[in-house]
Amino acid sequence: MAWQCPDAGEVFLTKRVLYSDADAENLTLKLYKTSVVFAESDVAATYTVADFTNYADVTLTSSQSGSTWAVPTTSAGVTSSTYGTNAVWSPGSSQTVYGLYLLGASSGTLVAVDAFAAGLPLTNGATLTVTPKWGGE
Repeated sequence: MAWQCPDAGEVFLTKRVLYSDADAENLTLKLYKTSVVFAESDVAATYTVADFTNYADVTLTSSQSGSTWAVPTTSAGVTSSTYGTNAVWSPGSSQTVYGLYLLGASSGTLVAVDAFAAGLPLTNGATLTVTPKWGGE
């Protein structure tokens, strides 16, 4: 899977890079439950957040530490950073999810979308664990 950034997300990330985190904010990681074909013009409202029993968004804190974002590394020309704590969802009811999306926690800006190859049926008692990673694969 690879993140795709809509125009608003590209602006958001460019500002963070160019202005030395002047606009830094936490990110919110969400699962979405509708099949959507990504478009550059997408906004947060394009995606419908999952709502299975026990669902909760995951906050990704904008900092570098052992439990948050790792210092970016580059390997074979690809730079990435991995979040130190996994995102874990344990549904209390069944629902199919189609991917993940990131929002600016305070701005609500759609930063990026990552679609699964196909709908992922989650069932009561199952566990979905995701290790958030930014950058190439």
